[in-house]
Amino acid sequence: MADLAVIAVMFVSAMIPFAVMARLMLAQKSGFALTIISVLAAGVAIFVFASTTPVGIDPIFAIGVAMVSMLPALIGAGAGALLGHLLLRRRFKD
Repeated sequence: MADLAVIAVMFVSAMIPFAVMARLMLAQKSGFALTIISVLAAGVAIFVFASTTPVGIDPIFAIGVAMVSMLPALIGAGAGALLGHLLLRRRFKD
């Protein structure tokens, strides 16, 4: 049952940024969308760094947060931004 909970958390972590990025790209706010993607990437980098060096965070917790919530959010945000960009190009195609 715990496996199902982990997959559900990963799915929700990916789908929320996916929807937000698609909306932002369709609203032509690509700068804000790229800023959010950069913050997510920085979060992944910080948690992976914290899992390899003794900085006060438990390494198992740090890599767990990075792999279960931050990385799916980053992948979902990238996919949503790409979808929004493609839909925007199709909308304004001459």
